[in-house]
Amino acid sequence: MTHKSYKTLTILLLIVTVIALLLAAVMLTLGRNSAAASGEPESPPEKSVISYYTPKPSPSQENSEIEENTTGGDFLVTIYRGGIGVFQPGKSVPVLTKHTEVYLLPQEDIELLRKGIRARDLSHAKEILEDFD
Repeated sequence: MTHKSYKTLTILLLIVTVIALLLAAVMLTLGRNSAAASGEPESPPEKSVISYYTPKPSPSQENSEIEENTTGGDFLVTIYRGGIGVFQPGKSVPVLTKHTEVYLLPQEDIELLRKGIRARDLSHAKEILEDFD
């Protein structure tokens, strides 16, 4: 091959690479926009791992939901900045947080967290947080 043909081949490969990078950037942008429109958290996941939630038998969400309706509870476990936060009544800053990628949880668990799960005390709130490991 001559010097000119190497130069032409290099330019052609450079153009193909630039087009591939632009297409990848457009696809990522479209993916983020569709995720935001569907109600998922704004920040994209840092790792692509599918996670399934398996509650502990004693402090499961079903028990917590019943408890939510029957007692006032001193703490509220709910979604906070894409994770889970534990709040005292009337406070806007959580006393505990857990970085759990909430959007990976089953839809039923997400709905429970959106409504809020009542905990009778801080240790019970920690048990509920552990359920989301």
